[in-house]
Amino acid sequence: MGIGLNFLQILSQLKNNSYLESGGSVIEIGAQQLHNSFLRAVDEINELGALFGVETSFKHIEPTSSSIVHGELEALQPEAPLAKEFYQWLGFEYAAVDIDGSPGSLPLDLNYDSTPVGAVGKYNLVTNLGTTEHVANQLNAFKLIHELAAHNAIMIHELPAQGYMNHGLVNYNPKFFWMLARSNGYEVIYMDFNWSAVEYSLPQNILDHISQYVSISGRPPYKTVDAGILIVFRKITDTPFVAPLDVPTGAKAPNKTLEQRYWSVFNPVGFRIRKGRNRLTNWLRNRFG
Repeated sequence: MGIGLNFLQILSQLKNNSYLESGGSVIEIGAQQLHNSFLRAVDEINELGALFGVETSFKHIEPTSSSIVHGELEALQPEAPLAKEFYQWLGFEYAAVDIDGSPGSLPLDLNYDSTPVGAVGKYNLVTNLGTTEHVANQLNAFKLIHELAAHNAIMIHELPAQGYMNHGLVNYNPKFFWMLARSNGYEVIYMDFNWSAVEYSLPQNILDHISQYVSISGRPPYKTVDAGILIVFRKITDTPFVAPLDVPTGAKAPNKTLEQRYWSVFNPVGFRIRKGRNRLTNWLRNRFG
């Protein structure tokens, strides 16, 4: 999905609230391009640079040509600038995970590959801005993100939640991230659910495929809008990754194997840090029982 104006605003808030320090390291899950909304925000970019102690202005880059795929989804051209130069201008040590092995990236297959030993716990900021929806093996992808993140690192996920009918393999819902945070003791710093005002019909290729099997004549017109979820985590415990599990908080494990595998769900004593339980665990207990 790339980096837009809203991402600038998130970084500013994180820096203002001391969640990010100058001179850290960032890794993108999928090397991102700079959206035109970003390139037009010259003042906001330079204000962010000042927060990070940067004394030079970010070089001016003209917005590039783009097209609307559907709804308000903007597809950038291959020549649109990459985010690498922006992060380096802010003073971050930069890396990306990309299967194509482009310069400056870790050539990892998110479906299968393990985190390289030298990259475990290395990065202060991990961004997943429209990448993992293209990955079939969600368990491995989020495990890798967890392992790349340093203790107290920030992890930003901005992903599709509705619509995007021909975009990726999966859409996400808020509960997925609530359960992910519960399993790993993440602090939820920020969360948003946003949607487009533009409705569109079911894409023709989907209609054509369905029509091979059933008649859709007489069905009411289908309309959808694109929606996305944005969530910012802080990794406040340095423990091995535990997969999210869709059971009520306080549930009992049916056997020892599952109790050990999902220890943070069935016996979350290890997350009783700072002032009593993690605030998220309390909230989940009240919300889901």
